[in-house]
Amino acid sequence: MSVTEVQRPLLREAYELVIDRWPDIIEPGAKTFHLDNGCNMRRLNEIHYPIERWFVGADFPAEIDAIIGSVEHYVFTGIHGALRNLTALRKADLDFEAFVSRFDGHPNFKVVSNAED
Repeated sequence: MSVTEVQRPLLREAYELVIDRWPDIIEPGAKTFHLDNGCNMRRLNEIHYPIERWFVGADFPAEIDAIIGSVEHYVFTGIHGALRNLTALRKADLDFEAFVSRFDGHPNFKVVSNAED
């Protein structure tokens, strides 16, 4: 399996594109928990759906296009995980460094830093 190196500035650009689509305050709505430790959040899904449709239908430069789906997924799973224990999450509280740490665990990507980072 091939691993693609992703420069941090490119990852930040994709991250910011995705984050900009989210509201300033993210609320999960009613939560239903499952025996397998899953959690459905209807309002969160309603917020997420147009964001998902946006990145699928948008025309990005090739470098962004190669990672935007995974970036969107990792942002969403981070938000979903946080909202399991919260009633609201401020977009301003989302941390790029924490995101980089999670994204670097992606089986197809490795985050690399430029000398000036």
